[in-house]
Amino acid sequence: MIIKFKSTKILVMSMTYKPKVFLTSNVFSDMEIGSNEAISEVIRKDIKNLWQELDQISNLKVFKGRFPSEDQINKRVEEFKPDIIGCHLSHFLNSETLENSNVFAISTSTVGYNHIQRTHKDNIIITHTPGVLHETVADYTIAIIMANLRNLVDLHNYIWDNQWTPEDKWDLDQSLSSVITGKVLGIVGLGEIGKEIIRRLYPWGIKILYYDINQMNEFEQDFPSIEFKENIEDVFRDSDIVSIHVPLNKYTEKMVNRDLLKLMKKNALLVNTARGPVLDLDSLLDMLETNEISINIAFDVFPIEPLNSKILERFKKIKQQRPEIRMILIPHNASADADTRGKMNILFLQDMINIIKSSSLEDLDEVHIIPEHKKQLKDKQWRIFNYWDKK
Repeated sequence: MIIKFKSTKILVMSMTYKPKVFLTSNVFSDMEIGSNEAISEVIRKDIKNLWQELDQISNLKVFKGRFPSEDQINKRVEEFKPDIIGCHLSHFLNSETLENSNVFAISTSTVGYNHIQRTHKDNIIITHTPGVLHETVADYTIAIIMANLRNLVDLHNYIWDNQWTPEDKWDLDQSLSSVITGKVLGIVGLGEIGKEIIRRLYPWGIKILYYDINQMNEFEQDFPSIEFKENIEDVFRDSDIVSIHVPLNKYTEKMVNRDLLKLMKKNALLVNTARGPVLDLDSLLDMLETNEISINIAFDVFPIEPLNSKILERFKKIKQQRPEIRMILIPHNASADADTRGKMNILFLQDMINIIKSSSLEDLDEVHIIPEHKKQLKDKQWRIFNYWDKK
């Protein structure tokens, strides 16, 4: 994806009021992500230019660290009294703090925004970074599907633990795996990532089912053999691989529950690179522990992150008692492609700069406002109106 700038020239604005911007992590800065040599030079240069511009047109305060606690964030908001907050997935913003603050806009360098608790009036504009990470997450999802089907983790550990003996040689029938050919892939949630997975796997000729709240008729014209399922139960019942790609909200929390899990085929694969709380993890563990289901798993996200030792021990015990179950557990890393993270930071910085420069709703056309707020943009009395009056 190429992100185009109208201009890389730094504009010094003449304003009667310089808004206060609080960033909840130093990772966004030119000295951190803007200096990471894993990111391409062009993207790093753009980050540095945008960072310099943000610093010039705002009163900028940055938390000295990457993972502030909720209490630390609340304290900084109370003391600094920011107008705009820039945050990440790990930085929870509670509604009480926001309700009593001067904040009129929040930008998050993520696609999801469930870590931002909305105020009663929900009149703080929220921006996110869509349209950037779908390719890398789709690529990653396919990678862990293939790794699980071919049992690569267990086979790696087999050598790593020095279990490959001359008696085995190449005759490892106890570790037979399967290819994706002939499998039925079920996708739950056909957003940017779900669609990108289909684009990549469609030429392979596998059968693809999908469930979403709406049928994607226009998308189906380009991929005519995919099949829409009106009921999510049909996807879980009929698929050999079920991959979750829904946002986390009050409707999707613990959506993948006991009832759906028990519909899955024996030896089917459940993949989650969306959000951890979408899956009822306790029910899954209970069902694996009691042999109620026999499925393989590939998870990049968990209800509690980092994964606590109690849950990890349950996974390990299941694996010990049922070694045939293939498990891949990864620490929320699907979007961790260097240039993708850099592009997300560019959108993040651009949005805050455009918000600061704005004087009307029309000026927010190019800002990546979350869908709910985009629909309500002309219908609400937003806090940003007070900021515009000060300019």
